[in-house]
Amino acid sequence: MTIKKIIALFFLVYSGILSTTAQDIVTLKSGKELKSRIIHINTKDVSVIPEGTSDTISLLRNEIAKLQYQKGISVYLSDDEAPIFNKEPANDSLYYLGEKDANRYYRGYKAAATGTLICSFFIPWGLVPAFACSSTPPAINSLGYKDQALFKNSSYFNGYTEQAFKIKKKKIWKNFAIGSGITVGYYMLLLIAASALYTM
Repeated sequence: MTIKKIIALFFLVYSGILSTTAQDIVTLKSGKELKSRIIHINTKDVSVIPEGTSDTISLLRNEIAKLQYQKGISVYLSDDEAPIFNKEPANDSLYYLGEKDANRYYRGYKAAATGTLICSFFIPWGLVPAFACSSTPPAINSLGYKDQALFKNSSYFNGYTEQAFKIKKKKIWKNFAIGSGITVGYYMLLLIAASALYTM
């Protein structure tokens, strides 16, 4: 085994260890800390997967003092079920949760992305739907969010909708690049074939 392969294997093992040991932390009002992966914040409880298990459990919100994500973002749960968070989006756990859920659930871009892909076969007309669709935020009924109560929270709403818009733009321009690339490749092959026939 070469030095490069040994180093590559080391980093793979090391990154795997980090991914399995990095955990969110749930701090109960009793002071006890639970290492777990936070899955979902509901209006009545919080769904988590405790460290060392694969089972999802629910903890009542009124038993929880703080949720701390592995990235260092924290959210405090008050007795009246209104979470307390910082105003800056970068430090706002519910904003981060909105982004995370958009990555999991938002699939409303498919129609626009597929239409752009088809139109991009006809250069340069594919630019028209690409610009039009990528400049239009996703419609509310296409967002696919799962928690109505969370979606009413302005911070979660902003995180979810802004991330969904980013996803939509990324998918549209990716499909435009794919369609245009296929078309350019096709015409290049025709030119090569025509050139070969001409020189025979």
